[in-house]
Amino acid sequence: MRWFDTHCHLDRMPEGIKPRLAMQYAQAVGVERLVVPGVSGAPLHAARLLAISGVEVAWGVHPYYIGNCKHIGSKRDPWSRARYTPVAIGECGFDRRSRFSIEEQKEAFVWQLNLATRHRLPVIIHLVGHYQLAYDILTAMPEVPTAVLHSWSGSPEMAKRFVAAGAFVSISGGHLRRPEKLVQLLTALPLSSLLLETDAPDMAAPSWSGFCNEPAALPEIGAAVAEKAGIAVEKLCEILYNNSVRIFGQGKQKQNG
Repeated sequence: MRWFDTHCHLDRMPEGIKPRLAMQYAQAVGVERLVVPGVSGAPLHAARLLAISGVEVAWGVHPYYIGNCKHIGSKRDPWSRARYTPVAIGECGFDRRSRFSIEEQKEAFVWQLNLATRHRLPVIIHLVGHYQLAYDILTAMPEVPTAVLHSWSGSPEMAKRFVAAGAFVSISGGHLRRPEKLVQLLTALPLSSLLLETDAPDMAAPSWSGFCNEPAALPEIGAAVAEKAGIAVEKLCEILYNNSVRIFGQGKQKQNG
C-alpha cells in the first residue's frame, strides 16, 4: 500500500527527531510522499527537506504567525528567495484563538488565496471557527482554487458545502478521538473528497505510542479510518493516495537556483 501524508510539519519535529530519519521510518511502513506546509512563510530548512526523498513543501502564513511575515500584501512571489516553487499555498485561514484580529487574518487569507489562484496552486486551509466566513470568501472568488481543509474540525454539514464548492477534507489522528463525529463525517462525504494527514508532531492518534506524532503513524490512522468507513484499508489507501496526487501532482517539485 502507498500512503500520502498531506500535512506534516517535518520541519518542526522535537529536538532529537531528525527529518530524514523520520521520513525513512515512514517510508518503511508505506508512506511514499508528504507535504510540509509553511506557517510563517517557507518551512524551516526547506532546501534540506527537499533533498529528502518523498518530501515536498508548501509556502504559507498560519493565522497565529501573521506578524512574522512581511510579505503580506506584496505583489511579488514571496518565495522568490526560498529557492523552490511550492506545491501549495498554506497553511492559511482563520483561528478564533489567534491574537491577530479577524480583519488581519482576513487580509492574510485573501492574499494567500489570490497567490494560489495566480499560480494555479492548491491552498491548504486551517480553520478553527469562522467556517462560514472562510466559505463565503472562498466561494466569492472569481476563480476558486482547489482547497484542502486541513484536519477539519467543523460540522459534517459545513464540510459538505465546502466539498460541493470543490474542496477536499483532510482527516487526521485527532478525528479518532471523537469517533462518533468521524463516522458522521465519513457518512456525509464521498471518498473522492477525502485526504489523510498526520499533522505531526501534533494531533497524534489515541493508539500511537511514539514519543511524538510522526509521519510513520499514517498507516495506523488510515486503518482506523477504513474501519469506521466500512471499507477495506487497501481500497481506502488507493483512493486517498490518488486523491492526493490529483491535488499535489505526480512528482518531485521544482527547486530554483
